Amino acid sequence: MSHPGELLSAFLDGELSPAEHRKVMRHLAACEACTTELADLQRARAAVRSLIVLEPPPGLVPAPERPPIRRRVPVWVAAAAAAVLALFIGVSAIAGPRTALEVRLDEISTQYGARTSLDPNVTPGQVIPAIPSIGGAE
Repeated sequence: MSHPGELLSAFLDGELSPAEHRKVMRHLAACEACTTELADLQRARAAVRSLIVLEPPPGLVPAPERPPIRRRVPVWVAAAAAAVLALFIGVSAIAGPRTALEVRLDEISTQYGARTSLDPNVTPGQVIPAIPSIGGAE
């Protein structure tokens, strides 16, 4: 086996497969340079792990600005809102107040030259055009 190199770090972390672990162990038994390198790695890791972890003082490192979170409305919410709106419009159209167009017959007679009929079969909403009488009498 050639020198394990980066496998020494994985060996220290316990990340090697059993077969790789056995190969590195055999190599370390025969190679004094790799054994020295492994010892140096162990000391370096121990030194780094013994350091105190310090928190930076507040305000030393500015917090990154985050863009505002935009949430999408689920499709079912939009569909439910549309259904409620359609239901409201439908109920309003059916049960809402009914305003009839009030037509005063004297206004029709004045504006359009029509007059009301004295015929009982003519309903108040019907308009009968004025027929000029002969001789000017109405």
